[in-house]
Amino acid sequence: MTTPSDYDLTIGLLGKHVPLDSPTIMWEDGYVSILPAIYDDKKKNICDNVDIPIIKYLAHCPASAPDSQYVTHLSHNDLPEDNIHDIVSESLSQHKSVVIRGIGHPPMGEELTAEFLDRYYSISPDRIVWVHDVKARGVNHGQVTTASILKAFCEDIKNTEKIQCVTDIPLAQTALPDALRNLDHGIAHGWNETTYDVPITSNVHPENFTAKGWALLHHAGYLTYPHHDAEGSLTWVRMEVGVKFWVVFRPKDRQNDRKHLQDFALKLGNFTENQAWIRANCDAEVITLLPGDILIIPPGQVHAVYTPIASFATGGHFYHYGKLLNKP
Repeated sequence: MTTPSDYDLTIGLLGKHVPLDSPTIMWEDGYVSILPAIYDDKKKNICDNVDIPIIKYLAHCPASAPDSQYVTHLSHNDLPEDNIHDIVSESLSQHKSVVIRGIGHPPMGEELTAEFLDRYYSISPDRIVWVHDVKARGVNHGQVTTASILKAFCEDIKNTEKIQCVTDIPLAQTALPDALRNLDHGIAHGWNETTYDVPITSNVHPENFTAKGWALLHHAGYLTYPHHDAEGSLTWVRMEVGVKFWVVFRPKDRQNDRKHLQDFALKLGNFTENQAWIRANCDAEVITLLPGDILIIPPGQVHAVYTPIASFATGGHFYHYGKLLNKP
C-alpha cells in the first residue's frame, strides 16, 4: 500500500477501501487511480457534480518533469547536503515550488493504522480530531466536519461508504530535515534573535511556538479543492505513507497583475462554475509525491491535491527572506 510496485493504484482498494464499482482514471504520468464514489439514498454518486469533474481536469494536466520552468526537481541522492540549501533558496526566491526525491524517511512498508501512527509518530489513537467528510461536503459546504477520535478515523479507512480526512493534527516534534532546517528564517532569525532585542509584551498564542508542524491523514479518494495557504508563509510537506497528486496552478499571463491573480485564485476556488475561463487562462502541472518525497511551495501558490489511496503526510509552515518581498 505504501510503495506501489506499479502504476495501478486501484489494486487492493476496490471492494475493500472503496466501492467495488468505483470509476477509475489514468493520469498523464501513467498512474491509474480510483475516482471517488459516495452514494446517496437513490444510489447516485454525489461526487459526480463537483469532485469528479475537477479530478478529471487535474488528471489531464501534464506531469511535472525535471525540465519544468516552474518546479525545481531535486534528488537527495545526487546532491551534497551543503548544496541543497542554496539551490532550494534560489528556487523559492523565483517563486518556484521545489520537490526533493528521497530526502524524507524511507518507506516503512506497513499498513496505515492507528497503531502505526502511535508507534512511529507518537500520535495517540485516542486523540480527538476534526474529521472532514465528503458526503457532508456534498450536502453543505459550510458544515463538513465532525469530532471523532483518531482510532475511529483509521478504522474507517476500510469503510467503503466513507471518504474522510483530518487536516489539523498538531505535530510539534516534526521539522524539516537537517539539510533544510535553516530555511526556516522565521525561527532561525525571528524567534531566535528578534525576541531577545524586542521582548514579547503582548499576549501571544502558544501555537506560535508549538504548532510549526502538523500531520495530514486522508482516506482513498479525497480531493482537496484548489486553494492557497494563508498568512504569507511557505508550506512544506513530506509523504510518509501513500501517494498524493499535488497540482500547482499558474496564470498563463499577467503573473504580476494582482487583480488578475485575485480573479485567478477565486475562479479556481469555484471550478465547476468557471471551467471555460480556467482552461483558457490557467496552466497546471501534477507533482506525484511518493513516500520519502518532500515538496516545498512558496506563499500564494494555488494548488489542489488528490489522494488516491489512504495516505499520511507530515509538514509545516515557515518564513523565508527570499519570499518576504516578492510574494505575488
